[in-house]
Amino acid sequence: MKPSSRALLPLAVLAIASPAGAHHRQTDPVVALSLSGDTPLPRVPAPGNKTLTLAVQFGAGRRVVSLSPWRDRKNPALQSIIAESGDHANPAVSVTGRAFTFDSGSDPLASGLPGRQVVGVQRTTQFVASNDPTGTSINPSIDSTGNVIGFESTGDLAGTGTAGVSHIFIRDRDGSIRQLSKGVGTSRNVVVSAKRRVVVFESTSEPTTGVDTGISQIWLGDVDGGTPLPITAGFGPSRNAAISNDGRIVAFESTADLAGTQFDTGVPQVFMYDTKSKTYARITNEPAGCTLPSSFKVQRDWRVAYVCSGQPFYTMLRADQRYLVAASDGVTQRVITELGIHFLVVSTTADLLAGSGTTPGNQVYLVNLFKRPAIPVAGEIKWFPSQGLPPL
Repeated sequence: MKPSSRALLPLAVLAIASPAGAHHRQTDPVVALSLSGDTPLPRVPAPGNKTLTLAVQFGAGRRVVSLSPWRDRKNPALQSIIAESGDHANPAVSVTGRAFTFDSGSDPLASGLPGRQVVGVQRTTQFVASNDPTGTSINPSIDSTGNVIGFESTGDLAGTGTAGVSHIFIRDRDGSIRQLSKGVGTSRNVVVSAKRRVVVFESTSEPTTGVDTGISQIWLGDVDGGTPLPITAGFGPSRNAAISNDGRIVAFESTADLAGTQFDTGVPQVFMYDTKSKTYARITNEPAGCTLPSSFKVQRDWRVAYVCSGQPFYTMLRADQRYLVAASDGVTQRVITELGIHFLVVSTTADLLAGSGTTPGNQVYLVNLFKRPAIPVAGEIKWFPSQGLPPL
């Protein structure tokens, strides 16, 4: 652990480089994006700078909505309805903000298909993306075009004879479905990148024999059909991968000591993998652990956001500087770096509008780091086997 003299350098540099009429100068320090119910942040962050999506409580169910804070300055929290209230979850949005996907147990298209299905949305047109007779399709992710959707299911949707095993499937532009994962281990939590056609997921399959190891590793592949392979091999599970909006950095959590013995510590820490240099870094080393990372390219650097002990943090990789996002009075469910270089989106019970106190459930806020700077704190990145990103 070390303090840094660089303090607010990454944000200061970005502020100088930005035009006077940019979003960070016109947006309030904190904007409430949800004010009722208990709203979690999606599994897959928005890869673009204009639109995000949420599943917000409405009546007995949840609406899938999109928000484009820069479209209406007087009402940045204005929600556009993507799907009316139902048993909806896990929404994701394309980089253009015009295509969406989510999973639903409500059969919003009256397809007659059972259980949970993955639904795609192109502008205002909905379609069933999974067509899953087992009704077990969940956790979708969408590519930049909005035409390719990845998801998981225990159905044998590609005819490979693996019914009952959770696998990763890709729905292609022509509507056909192919299986991306292999083996008899559990594969889940797929993320399709907005750029470079990268796809990541976690799987407990052994890469050579296909047997179930019971320990999830992070797998990296090509959505166009290249063979995915694991990029971790620890004795503890690696989970919850996220891809930066430029497709280069894969952030994830692992209880394995990936920077050392590979043994299972039982405590999750945040790691990253650089797909270009093929090097790794341990970003956190906290006694209580850190989870749920996201990543975003910030000009010449990358920001990785995560939660430690219910508090939101982020680390600038090349600057090697860690920051605390002020939300001390509550518990943060997740913090996502999205909607541009100056912004974070936080789901927390801390009342960020009032500046103190808590709310009954998790509310979602847009945090403007230009007007509400995060606090530099001690922290040090450990690269291995070498440093893949040169220092600033």
